[in-house]
Order: sequence, then structure tokens, then C-alpha cells
Amino acid sequence: MAFQTHQFPYGDDNYGLLLHCTESNLTACVDAGDAAAAEAALVETGWQLNHIFITHHHGDHTAGLAELKQRHGATVLGPVIDSAASTLYDIRLGDGDHFEFAGRQIDVISTPGHTLDMLNFYIASESIVCTGDTLFVMGCGRIFEGDADMMWTSLEKLLALADQTDI
Repeated sequence: MAFQTHQFPYGDDNYGLLLHCTESNLTACVDAGDAAAAEAALVETGWQLNHIFITHHHGDHTAGLAELKQRHGATVLGPVIDSAASTLYDIRLGDGDHFEFAGRQIDVISTPGHTLDMLNFYIASESIVCTGDTLFVMGCGRIFEGDADMMWTSLEKLLALADQTDI
């Protein structure tokens, strides 16, 4: 398998995710809530960080962004909606956008509810979707900025993905 993932804990209840392609040797970190934890995961895997995909603006997903971007010169892709973290984004994304990473198309799915800028990154060729705080093991993320109707519409988008999709 050319695409590998490595999940790592940080803080009291968060997880970061590294996506790595063995063919291109490119690595992305989904969210950047804790630079030290991300660095430890990179050391553990031996991978070099090239990209950072930001799912939403909350500090537990962006607190380490400036440090990681500076240290690795990583390209940062994040939501089109402005936030305190958005000044660090190199590429701004919204619903229906797509981009290429490691020779694969990444589809951007906007899922407002938890926040208004919530993005999910869907890699259909690998059957992977990175949902940030849209989904948890036992349910959806708490609604902070959106409303219940928004969240339900967002969850329906994710329910429409292929059944074999890893979340």
C-alpha cells in the first residue's frame, strides 16, 4: 500500500494524523494542534512534513501551526473563512474544491455545524476521509457556531461516502 497513516495523541483528548505516500515520500499533517506531538510523530515514523491540512480554526487544531510551518516550510491548506489562524494558510479551500497531494485527488467537503469553517478531506482513491471534529467515535462534534440543521446536513454528506471509507 502506497498510502500510510499514523495517528498520534496530544492534549487531553485530541489526535493528530499524518498521511504519507511511500511512492512520492510526501507527508501531510491533518491539523496542527500541538507542534511537539507532531514532531515526535514525524521522528517516530521517519517522515518529512510537506503539507498541513487544517480542518477548522479552533486552537486545539491550530496552536502548533506557525511553528510547524516555519520549521518545515510546509504548505498549509485551510478553510476559506477568515480566522486568527487563516493568515498562515497558503491555500484557502471551500466546499467542492479539490487539490492534488501525492498524485491523488483530495476532495474538500465543507461540514459546518461544529464550526462554520469546518472542512473534511476525502481521498476517494484511498477510501479515507479526515473529518476533524465533525465526527467522533460515538457521535458528532459539539455544535459551537452552527446549528442542528447545519450539522445534520453535514453528516448526510459524510453518510453519502462509500461504505468502505475509513474515517
